[in-house]
Amino acid sequence: MPQPRRSRNKTCLAFSFLLSPLEVNMSSKIKSVVSIVTLLFILPNLISQNQAQQVSNHSIGAFYVFGDSYVDPGNNDYILTIAKSNNPPYGIDFLNQIATGRFSNGKLIADFFASFLGFQNYSYVPYLAPNFTIQSQRAVGFASSGSGFDNRTAAFLNVISMSKQLEYFKEYKARLASTIGQEGADNLTTNAVFFVNCAVNDFLITFYGPGRRLLAAGTTIGQYEDFVLQLLQEFIQGLVGLGARRIAVSGVPLFGCWPYIITFYSSNLTDVLVTRACNDTLNAVGNDYNMKVQAALSTQQNSSANIGLKLAYFDTYTPMLNIQRNPAVFGTSMIMIRNLILR
Repeated sequence: MPQPRRSRNKTCLAFSFLLSPLEVNMSSKIKSVVSIVTLLFILPNLISQNQAQQVSNHSIGAFYVFGDSYVDPGNNDYILTIAKSNNPPYGIDFLNQIATGRFSNGKLIADFFASFLGFQNYSYVPYLAPNFTIQSQRAVGFASSGSGFDNRTAAFLNVISMSKQLEYFKEYKARLASTIGQEGADNLTTNAVFFVNCAVNDFLITFYGPGRRLLAAGTTIGQYEDFVLQLLQEFIQGLVGLGARRIAVSGVPLFGCWPYIITFYSSNLTDVLVTRACNDTLNAVGNDYNMKVQAALSTQQNSSANIGLKLAYFDTYTPMLNIQRNPAVFGTSMIMIRNLILR
């Protein structure tokens, strides 16, 4: 299900590896502020000021992004699905207020990362765009809004599954090799940064949503978490098999506090706009899954140390939890946002 964009536990790891040699349910104003706050939370914790200078002087050949609507730069515009954001008010903070297919008022967190890594503004482009060219594009998005690791999740909205996104990257690399040669393509992939942001739709669409009927009877949430985690690990191995060596993986966000979730699970169905509270059960699921992801990434990196694999966990959960619990610490804007969500 497409969701509004919000972009530590170990966040300093998320970009320190770069230095090695080698819904419509949230108002645009809220999304804009949260995107800024996310950036302020994440980037200062990714690397120190000295490291930032090293990154700016370091050659990062490419940036590849996979996942859902948090990082989809507009691929869904070019497929047959209702999960599109190519109309107002999306894109109102872009030049000329043009909707780009991003489920956001402006940039996604991956856009900020692309700029941070040295790519030009708005150079993070959808792979399926008709004007996409192998020769000029090195910051590429394969993500698709509404997608998940579970193919049943993507099928619900007829969007691009994670397995298909991996196929597209394989196709991209073959096209790249035909342009700059196989050795050049391999070197570019090895020195690239990969960012994977996915899984929340698996829980909201497939386990807790309409896709539940497709699961085996008696499937528990713990079992489904493990299933999604296995698919994540297989996806990472797929990237590694195609040459990836620097991969950042995002956990799921604090989705029990999404406005439409608060409304849908309200304890007062006769007045859902008055009785407002985050869903602690869903937030606990997110926290549990994120803990499993962190443990799995650590194990996977240790087992692949011999090939130089560097994995980083990217925490989108804790910063928003801190804002939800202590908005005053982060200024009056955060108090306003919390009150708008929970009022």
